[in-house]
Amino acid sequence: MRLLNKLVLLTVGFITFLGCAQNKKNITKNFNLDQYVDSIAAKVKHYPQEPMYYLRINQLNCIYEVLVNDKLIDKNYSLKQYATATEINSCILKSGVQKVTYRLYPIGDLIKEEYGEGETVTTLLGNTEITIEVIRVADINTYKSIVDDERLILKHESKKDLKTNEFVGSELPYYEYTFTFDAQVPYEIEGWTNAIDLRKQDQEKLELAIVNYYKEIQQLYKANDAASIMNMEYAMFERLAVTEYRDRRYIKEMVAEVYDPIFILNKDYQPIKDYKIQYFADGKIVRLWHPSIFEKPDLDPRLNRKSAFYFLYTNKDNRKRVRFQGITLSIPKDKHKKGEFNFEFAR
Repeated sequence: MRLLNKLVLLTVGFITFLGCAQNKKNITKNFNLDQYVDSIAAKVKHYPQEPMYYLRINQLNCIYEVLVNDKLIDKNYSLKQYATATEINSCILKSGVQKVTYRLYPIGDLIKEEYGEGETVTTLLGNTEITIEVIRVADINTYKSIVDDERLILKHESKKDLKTNEFVGSELPYYEYTFTFDAQVPYEIEGWTNAIDLRKQDQEKLELAIVNYYKEIQQLYKANDAASIMNMEYAMFERLAVTEYRDRRYIKEMVAEVYDPIFILNKDYQPIKDYKIQYFADGKIVRLWHPSIFEKPDLDPRLNRKSAFYFLYTNKDNRKRVRFQGITLSIPKDKHKKGEFNFEFAR
């Protein structure tokens, strides 16, 4: 489900959304889901035209991650190609120049897994390719067809070496490239821009603080503390709703993707280990994530490139299941104090 994938990619951070604004209800232990949804819906403004931006991505002989304004928006760790374009308004906070970055990785054992034969590929191949189209729909409310309503803003194709005519990143274990485009949107939202650059903090102390914070969040989930968890999620939901012009019905479905799992019974959280620290948004957002099995060959392959925050549970059919939750953190400038790590969930 695309919505669930988006929430996994964008999720969480500790924030108190209580304030003087009338719509920010004082949600206590007696959590009222309808009031919460109404509060978010009240933040959404509607305009004569509501433009939406998309990326259409096609790759060959690589796996990839794509970021917009250094926020992870799409990833594909398989050989599959997807025709569906990816909405990116959630990463566009205001009009102006927007940055698109793609990261390419070798296909590893994917050919062997798909066809039962072949070699492990540990570097990018000469015939590696990626094409990214930036598409604009002038008004999402009147969108009818690709032909009539989509306008190509920019088409980027990965570069080739002029001498060999092969991919410029051939034989590399990793390749990254950034390009820009201009977007015009009717809204402006702060998002994550008011956070400090966590890369400049003491990294050992930061890592310990993140792990301890993750453990605190585990306790909230174990206690089914919906009020605290949903308070922490509020700013993220607000950003998604505002930038995508969402109505109440969609917001309720979006919120349910996070709300419902809080009440899964007997959540068995696994140790936070074998992770690496990943930064996004120019160091303003951080998370703990399992590396690839090429970075850590002894890693359980089921954890390959998955969140370090996850639990096991038994479903209604008495089968063991796992749920990974992407916990992304930041520290707002107005909450930052030297020697302290006053995290909140990334906005």
